[in-house]
Amino acid sequence: MSTSNQASRLKAIIETAIDGIITIDEHGIVDSINPAAATLFGFREEEVVGKNISMLMPEPDRSHHDQYLNAYLNTGEARIIGIGREVKGQKKNGTIFPFRLAISEVNITEGVRIFTGIIHDLTKRKEAEEQLKQYAEELERSNRELEEFAYVSSHDLQEPLRKIRTFGSRIEDKELENLSAKGKEYLNRMLNASERMQGLIEDLLSFSRVSTKREPFVTVDLNEIAAEVVSDLELLIQESETKMTIHPLPQIEADATQMRQLFQNLISNAIKFSGDKVPELTISSELLKQPGKPDLAQITFKDNGIGFDEKYLDRIFQIFQRLEGRKYEGSGIGLAICKRIANKHGGDITGNSKPGEGATFIVTLARKHPRHEK
Repeated sequence: MSTSNQASRLKAIIETAIDGIITIDEHGIVDSINPAAATLFGFREEEVVGKNISMLMPEPDRSHHDQYLNAYLNTGEARIIGIGREVKGQKKNGTIFPFRLAISEVNITEGVRIFTGIIHDLTKRKEAEEQLKQYAEELERSNRELEEFAYVSSHDLQEPLRKIRTFGSRIEDKELENLSAKGKEYLNRMLNASERMQGLIEDLLSFSRVSTKREPFVTVDLNEIAAEVVSDLELLIQESETKMTIHPLPQIEADATQMRQLFQNLISNAIKFSGDKVPELTISSELLKQPGKPDLAQITFKDNGIGFDEKYLDRIFQIFQRLEGRKYEGSGIGLAICKRIANKHGGDITGNSKPGEGATFIVTLARKHPRHEK
């Protein structure tokens, strides 16, 4: 291929390139600008060629550019050349916009060199990032308001509920003999309903506290957490004759209180949903490596209970979801709390099961957290 053909091909490539391409000499004078760059800055080619490249820069870069270029020519210390970074440009109409600039240096002849800048407009990406940031901030604010509302509402409901239970108990203690059979039935139903409501409020408060409570993460030994929970549930474990196997568990950076809550919910669920079988539960763990991310501790809770249909997998981690109706006591918040705790600790929870064949819940938790933040 002849030299003229090579030059023509190179020119065609530059002129049809999507990204902007500008060449300047050692004095910062523009030697060429391709159509993409000219369009991006809003100039015609003849308005830029022969002018100082600083005309495409906002202050203070415009005033300092020649100084930067001279410093590089004298010392060889590059600020952008051969490195590339995000900078700002200024259009003909004065609009300032972000772009990615990569500059290369080419020696034409002895003592003569030119610099080629490849420009990739970042305006749309920055707009998308800003929009995403705003959405995230709005979502965080909305979630925070909902959590605070749930906490305050639940807290405020406790006092009138306490009065209902108190006066209902007084009627049961002192006026029960004066009630008709129907009256006694109504009173019993009222007390049972108030007791369920009390449990629901307490669970709702626990759910909201997972996000509203701000405790620093510390090093937590999950073996100790499991032992404490087993001790707290000792009576339930003995009465149900639960067979439990706990393999060695790791240490992680976490909120110890929330770890106890997580283990207690999953262990008590395994016992509660055992059906007619003697409950069996095995807790084990393994380390999951994540390139470029914190390692995860995977904790597995495997039981032999009633199980569930996996088509409901997403539902069981949502607040107030109960697949077994009122056959089993509880508000349906326990697994939702577990999911929120796992999420706050850089992980998640999932499960696998078949009806009647037990369930396995798999919890992942980050072993370490940047700056120990939640």
